[in-house]
Amino acid sequence: MATYQQYNRDGEEITLQDLQNKTQWCRDGEKIEEVFVTKYGSQLDLIINPEKTTNPYAPDLVKANVLLADLKTQNTPFFKAHDLYNIDPTYAVVFNRKDAERYWKHYRDIIIYFWVEWHSVKFVMGSTIKEVEFLNGVWSIKFIDLVELLKVAPEHFYQQRVNDTKGNAKGSFVLDIRNPSFKRVI
Repeated sequence: MATYQQYNRDGEEITLQDLQNKTQWCRDGEKIEEVFVTKYGSQLDLIINPEKTTNPYAPDLVKANVLLADLKTQNTPFFKAHDLYNIDPTYAVVFNRKDAERYWKHYRDIIIYFWVEWHSVKFVMGSTIKEVEFLNGVWSIKFIDLVELLKVAPEHFYQQRVNDTKGNAKGSFVLDIRNPSFKRVI
């Protein structure tokens, strides 16, 4: 029995897979990249990075055949973002510290795309109920501009990942997608 439930915008309960299963979500990520490029690639001048065929950790996308880009898909709101960091959870997105460090070392000119589509809009745990507005869109930001936001963004550490040995990020920065540094492109 789950200690909490989540519901979609039609009021149907969502059963979540093990969110700590990095191997599974990496495989799902490859499918998500394909769906994203099929849906928005022409409009945003994006293709899947050919290097992904030999290096699964390579940036996800290439823009205009020259610029590297990465896709961050956000489907589950950070329902406690307001309680913990005073950010409306409808607009809260997260960005892993591990990614920030890797991009800083190897890909400072990369563009980051946040594809936000809330599959869950209601969280219930006991008498606690948290709800967000449904949000669906794509925002972009140059990594170098994102770095400036990360300097002041709160960092959330995942309690369930303290002793993680699967390669999951132990912490993520919490950002407000409404910040003018993000550009809504879809």
